[in-house]
Amino acid sequence: MALRIARLEHQHTRWLTDLLARNPCENVYLISLLEVTGTARLGSPAGTLYGIFDGDRPVAAYWVGGNIIPVAATPATNEVLARKLNADGRASCSLIGSRSVVLDLQQRLNWGRARGVRERQPLLAIGSDPLVTPDEHVHRVTLDDLGAVFPASVDMFTKEVGFSPIEDGTAGYLARVRGIIRGKNCYARISSTLPQGGAVPRWPAEEQDEQVLFKADIGIRARRIVQVQGVWVHPAVRNQGLGAAGMAAVVQRTRDKGHSTVSLYANDYNETALRMYARVGFEQVGTFATVMY
Repeated sequence: MALRIARLEHQHTRWLTDLLARNPCENVYLISLLEVTGTARLGSPAGTLYGIFDGDRPVAAYWVGGNIIPVAATPATNEVLARKLNADGRASCSLIGSRSVVLDLQQRLNWGRARGVRERQPLLAIGSDPLVTPDEHVHRVTLDDLGAVFPASVDMFTKEVGFSPIEDGTAGYLARVRGIIRGKNCYARISSTLPQGGAVPRWPAEEQDEQVLFKADIGIRARRIVQVQGVWVHPAVRNQGLGAAGMAAVVQRTRDKGHSTVSLYANDYNETALRMYARVGFEQVGTFATVMY
C-alpha cells in the first residue's frame, strides 16, 4: 500500500508522544506544543502537524508552518510530503531538523534556490550542572533593558542568518524581541563598563552607555527540556571567558527551574562557539541542518 499524508488526529497522541520522547533534544519544539495542547491534532495559523501513513498506521510526522520540522522521517516519507509541498507552493521559510532528512527533503522541492543552507549544525545538550562558574552578573531581562537588548538581537540575527531582520522595518522583529522578554526568556549581562575596566564601546546600542556584553534566549521551553537560541557576545569581550560564564549562568538558572536538559544547535564553522559550549559541558547528541528560503 502506498504511503499517504493526512493530519494527525487525537487518537494518534500516544504514538506521537512516544515518538517524540525518543529524541527529545531533536523534537523539543513539538514536545512543547504537545504539552500545551495535549493532542496530536495540532493545527493553528502557525502551522499544521501532518502524519505520513502506511495504511492506517502513522510512520512519520511533519510540522508544516513557518518552519518545516520532520520527525522520524525517511526519504520515502519525504517524497510524500514533497509532492504536497510542491503542489501547494512555498509558504514556509525554512526546513529544520536532522541533517540527512532535511538535505534530502530540500532536493525533492521545486521551490527554487534557497537563501541560505547551513549543512552541518552540531546539536548539543547538557543534562548536568555546568563545568564552569556561572556569571553572577547575568540576569533575566525586563522591558527596561529593551534599548540595549534589541540592537544586540539584530546583530546576532544578521550575523547568524545572513540578512537583517529589520531590512523591511523594525516593527516585526521588535515585537518578537518584546515577546521573548515578556515571556521571561531572555538572559543577559548588561553594563556600561568592561570587566577589565573602562567604558564599553557605544555599540550596537549607539545612543546609550549600557551595552549587552552577553545574551541568550530560551527559544523553546518544555517541561523537562529547553532549547537556547540567540546567543551573542559583545566583540569587545570575546575570547575572554564571558560567553562560557554567561552560558553557565543560563544553564544553572534553567536547571534550577526544573528543566533538566538544556539544548542548542550551532554552525559547525563557528569553532569558537563550539569550544565555548564544550567548556560549559555541552555534548553533541546529533547533527542538524537548516535550509532557509
